[in-house]
Amino acid sequence: MRPLLQCSLFAFLALSLVAGTDAQAQSQPNVGYQLNRYEPTAAGEWSFAVEHPWYSSTRRFAVGLTLNYAHQPLVLGYKDSSGFTQTQSLVTHQMIGHLDVAGSFLDRVLVTASLPVVMLSQGGLIDKTPAEGSFAVGDPRIGGLARIYGQPGKNTWSVSAGLDLWIPLRAMTDSLPSIVSDQSVRVLPKVVFAGVWRKLMWSGSLGAFIRPEAQTKLPQEWSTIEAGRAASELQLGLRAMYFDQQRRFAVGPELLFAGALAGRDSFSRFGTSLEMLLAGHYNIKNMIQTGLALGAGFVRQPGTPDFRALFRLAYAPLPERKNDRDGDGILDAEDACPDVKGIRTGIAATHGCPPPQDRDRDGVPDEADLCPDTHKGATPDPQRLGCPMAAPELDRDADGILDKDDLCPDLHKGAVPDPARIGCPAPDTDMDGVQDPRDLCPIVPAGMYPDPQRLGCPLPDRDKDSVPDKFDACPDKPGAPHPDPKKNGCPGLLEVRGGQIVILKPVFFATDRDVILPESFPVLQAVANALKATPGIRMVRIEGHTDSQGVRIYNVDLSQRRARSVMNWLVQNGIDAPRLSAEGFGPDRPIDTNKTIAGRAKNRRVEFHLADGANSAVQTSSPSQSAPATQAPPSAAQ
Repeated sequence: MRPLLQCSLFAFLALSLVAGTDAQAQSQPNVGYQLNRYEPTAAGEWSFAVEHPWYSSTRRFAVGLTLNYAHQPLVLGYKDSSGFTQTQSLVTHQMIGHLDVAGSFLDRVLVTASLPVVMLSQGGLIDKTPAEGSFAVGDPRIGGLARIYGQPGKNTWSVSAGLDLWIPLRAMTDSLPSIVSDQSVRVLPKVVFAGVWRKLMWSGSLGAFIRPEAQTKLPQEWSTIEAGRAASELQLGLRAMYFDQQRRFAVGPELLFAGALAGRDSFSRFGTSLEMLLAGHYNIKNMIQTGLALGAGFVRQPGTPDFRALFRLAYAPLPERKNDRDGDGILDAEDACPDVKGIRTGIAATHGCPPPQDRDRDGVPDEADLCPDTHKGATPDPQRLGCPMAAPELDRDADGILDKDDLCPDLHKGAVPDPARIGCPAPDTDMDGVQDPRDLCPIVPAGMYPDPQRLGCPLPDRDKDSVPDKFDACPDKPGAPHPDPKKNGCPGLLEVRGGQIVILKPVFFATDRDVILPESFPVLQAVANALKATPGIRMVRIEGHTDSQGVRIYNVDLSQRRARSVMNWLVQNGIDAPRLSAEGFGPDRPIDTNKTIAGRAKNRRVEFHLADGANSAVQTSSPSQSAPATQAPPSAAQ
């Protein structure tokens, strides 16, 4: 902020000086002014006329020479003997060399200076001096810019503000020609907007060029010629340049416009000036900057030539540092794609560039792949890079039958093909892994105990309690699985009937609580033994149910808690938790009427449902509690 405050104070003092000078000159304008309208940008910039400032993060100093040739920069009107207004070129050729120097500090302030030297001025010789081929020094310019927001060379938007000041040398000596120097101080406060977007550098400047009025000094014999006048004006510049990835080359147009302020003439009665340049720059080894620009004036005002040519040569070294703009770990000097993250390839043309796209991941880059969304597969088409063989030659399931003939192109026909459906495996109705043509029990799963003598059939089980006779200690009495071989398949607390394990004694809980009473532990242990003896049962859902007495929401909660208590008991007694789940349904699923005591007792139950369908259900055969659930507090009897 301190540099900005200094610039503001400097601008205030300069404006005060100019205002005082301007007030003194209102009645009698100064005679003679610096004819040249072109003012070069700071040495090291990628532009000629519209500023795109650099700061110390880009470079620290630069010095250069800008040559400015202007054709017919001063054309004035006069009236001939017939009274018609015609034009007269008073200066036909003008060559000016600008010695430029610039420096930046604090990565925020840019200070510039420029000294014009008139090297050639040919034409009407307004002042008779300088003579052709001689030199004359014009008014030096000093200025400064302060960065307010963003970085012009890095961000899309940036804002800088500054001031330029011209020192009038002719006010100190009368030896200078009137067309190369003024007699008064001029000041230009300005704002510069600049940024970078993709491969485009852009900038715009807006300033108020404040000066006392002045007019062209003409010899007495040219009294018929209308003298050009200069006054304060608004100046606008716009620029856009394309640059390459390495920022060695840039080219683009620059547009300059000026209009009179406060209704006063600026160089002519029209009060406007419009000029366009086409400029290009080239950076040599990040140290020497060269530039060339050609342009034309579209509004013929004094100081605006009909043609202009500019050449620049500057020493503008970049800081020696290792840049990696895209952050891919590959230095910009070695990176073929410095603005895009890439990979190391070891090949100069692709080192640091992203890998080529390969959407179907077949090893053929999309740019060369004739089928970029189709994997070429095990049988690539030699005639079409990246494509599989044509459809008639495909065999997706690799069963030896081409897809065009295969009724199941994505299913291998296997060891037992279906004779009725070419390319398809034989059906397996009971889904026991044995195809129907070989299955001696095609509608009965072989289950946990397949019969080695009868393919696809389970071992014999005379009492239908799911324990094969071979392992059943009581083959003629329905029982339940048990880890003890002497009790396996024998009746006890559990029986298997019609695909169900029936608990012969109820499960009791504490009144209106989810605490299992010890007298029910043997029943639950029997369930645990059955599950241990039957590992084929993969998932059991424990359901809690109540009768309809009391408030439903309370009954649902109580049934949920009791079901979870049973699940926790089984886990604590050796059953894997992933095999179990618990859910409470309250009174929503009765198995008998709730209008009688006996019916309500049946509805108060715990059920064990086999989620994998190996058995349809395992449930209690009697009530799990002696009283209905109610919404009463825990002290209420249930």
